[in-house]
Amino acid sequence: MERHDMLYSDVESASSSTYQHSQTDISVLSASTAASTVVPDEGIIARTYDAAKSLSHINCPHQLQRDHQRNSFTNTTTKAAFNHAYQSYAQTSHMGILDPAYKVFVSKKGYGSLIYKIHARTVVVAGDPLCSEFHRKPLLSELRRYRWARGLSLAFVGISEDFAKYAQQQGWATMHFGHEAVLNPLTNKVLRKQAGKRMISQNKQLLDPKRGGITVNIYCPGINEADSGLERQLQDLYDDWREDRNRKHGDGSQAFVTVYNLFSLPESTIFLYTSDRDGKINGLATLRELGAETGYHLDPCIASQDAPRGISDLLIVTAMELLKASDIGYMSLGIEPLNEVQEVTGSSKLVSQLWKNSYNQMIQSVPVTGKAAYFKKFCPDESLTSKLFICIPSKGIPVRRSIALLQFANMNVGQLLTQIHLGDRHREKQTLQS
Repeated sequence: MERHDMLYSDVESASSSTYQHSQTDISVLSASTAASTVVPDEGIIARTYDAAKSLSHINCPHQLQRDHQRNSFTNTTTKAAFNHAYQSYAQTSHMGILDPAYKVFVSKKGYGSLIYKIHARTVVVAGDPLCSEFHRKPLLSELRRYRWARGLSLAFVGISEDFAKYAQQQGWATMHFGHEAVLNPLTNKVLRKQAGKRMISQNKQLLDPKRGGITVNIYCPGINEADSGLERQLQDLYDDWREDRNRKHGDGSQAFVTVYNLFSLPESTIFLYTSDRDGKINGLATLRELGAETGYHLDPCIASQDAPRGISDLLIVTAMELLKASDIGYMSLGIEPLNEVQEVTGSSKLVSQLWKNSYNQMIQSVPVTGKAAYFKKFCPDESLTSKLFICIPSKGIPVRRSIALLQFANMNVGQLLTQIHLGDRHREKQTLQS
């Protein structure tokens, strides 16, 4: 079981005496080292919380924030720089901000920030750089000096089509590997009762005090008074759900899954949770603010093992209702990997074919699908769907970086090769029998 307690990490400087930058663990984002009495009074978090008060089926606590000791870097300049970059440019692919295994690179010169992991001596950046298009080159140059001082390669996962075009202009290899599914609460067919009638009926039954007896609650750490007891219950619910899911998959892990510390960025998250008649929490949905869009990323959205059927559906619909009341038309459901890759640019024919074959074999050998089929019933807005890419800024066959990408995606390389081999043998056997 991964640890969710976050340890303080000092800012690390580059080995060169003439160059330094801020590189810090995600844990620093949640280090409680300084008190703050500032209550957010603007932005979509406050707007969404205010809208929740107008929805009769959402229970809103009345306590406001008091002496909220959260989210403090040792260096307040570093904190301010990261917060500005995140609040301006965060996308769904930056979900790693809630995962303590990720690190944050903050430009000392104010160019922006990056969220990344290191695997196989490769800096694997999650999503686009958190900066303006004018600062991409100097930010990546600053990162390059940091990498070269340590002998590290570079790769990107989950970049947007816009940054993929920039990468292609640099002559870097890109691969379209998935897309982002998005709901538009302002036009959604389920909210308009043009679809999902059975789900709507089920939600009414769950919320009926005489039948389901379910209560939907909202907790906004950036606005409400901190509730450590509630936070512990919500984190425990998530940890139990994740362990149960891993057991069901047998190998203890699942591809393209982020492990969350739910409260590592409290000022940018909202939590909806359900409880039964006895007050026992049995469902959770997390809404993370997206700076690049006026909207949110919904993840995780889960129910406990003993929760009544339909809790996850209820939470998704309630989240849409909340965003609609807030006049927000963007709710991302996350990344959906493609079943088969076709589009590879910036590589030789040999490398492109190797990429395609390797990815296609991998995607058939590990559990990555399932979400897409489930989310379809909520009627995603096709006009908001966007492509997502993997990028490797190099020539030749990127063996080390390919291994790093597999590890980044939570896949055991040896186990993957075994699964592919067994799959090939099974297909050969079927061919001989036919």
